[in-house]
Amino acid sequence: MMSRFGGALLAVLVVAAPAAAQWGGRAWQQLSPEEQRRAWQNYQRYQQLPQQRQQLYQNRFQRFQNLPPQEQQRLRQNYEAYRNQNPAARQQFNERYRRWKGQQR
Repeated sequence: MMSRFGGALLAVLVVAAPAAAQWGGRAWQQLSPEEQRRAWQNYQRYQQLPQQRQQLYQNRFQRFQNLPPQEQQRLRQNYEAYRNQNPAARQQFNERYRRWKGQQR
């Protein structure tokens, strides 16, 4: 299961992370057309967020960047595993994560 920080990373990668972070540090030109399309859509969604939400994601991404490379790679692998789940498994994971997160408060 993804750690609490892994959940934060998931939010960053899905909504706000620059393409280089989401796709393992590759340059824009090295991304496939589909990866470029998704990165551009993510950037557009990020630009539409309120400033406070943008700052939240920037802070989370900064924490991610400060992690050792091995931990960054582990979180990327967790994220990729999450993305590769079928919709039912992903929904089940999300429900378990929400329950776990509620217990942490």
